[in-house]
Amino acid sequence: MENCREVGQYFLTKLKKTKEVFPFIKEVRGKGLILGVEMSIEGAPVVKTMMEKGFLINCTMGNILRFIPPLIVTKEEVDQVVG
Repeated sequence: MENCREVGQYFLTKLKKTKEVFPFIKEVRGKGLILGVEMSIEGAPVVKTMMEKGFLINCTMGNILRFIPPLIVTKEEVDQVVG
């Protein structure tokens, strides 16, 4: 569970930094390793691009990316997803 708290906070911080780079990100939220990114654009193209790169995420409500990685995810893997 400690990994969940530590890496979850790390992931949340990294996602919040992407908001500075991508103005279409409206909000980043979540707790632990269940995280969401609300966007002002459709999420389906982002999900498709992520899948092509080997990352499995999904989109809810049409514009909210949902990240639910395994509890054993590492900071290095988070860096790959955010990158």
